[in-house]
Amino acid sequence: MSLAFYTGRAPALSKLIAAGNYSYTRLREAIGLAKSVHQAIIRTGSSIINKNDIRMIRGHRIVQLKQGPDLALFTQPGVLFRLGLWLTEVLRDRITGVNVSRRTKKKSLPLILACLDEQDRTYLVIVVERKSRFWRC
Repeated sequence: MSLAFYTGRAPALSKLIAAGNYSYTRLREAIGLAKSVHQAIIRTGSSIINKNDIRMIRGHRIVQLKQGPDLALFTQPGVLFRLGLWLTEVLRDRITGVNVSRRTKKKSLPLILACLDEQDRTYLVIVVERKSRFWRC
């Protein structure tokens, strides 16, 4: 693999090479870690959808993660937020919006994700709300 191909197209990588901080093995490890996180998100999200673990309570969609092989991974806020984004993207076509009143248009409901941290016996709670084309937390 030639680094000359990447230096012209990726300025961040060329800066790392110039600073001497570039390590091909560390890059491969980081890519492997990103792949495993993505696979855990897809595996857990698919399990949530297949088991119908999404509950409706007072105008909110709620998902509670209490068990699973990747539970410790989802105690990190960034990973749990990415799971929420993935779920809202997948469920956008499957679940229709809700009419709040007769005069308003259909509205998508916020998704609340709660993940149990077994060591601390606490929950990490993330809210993902879809507004037109932008995502907010």
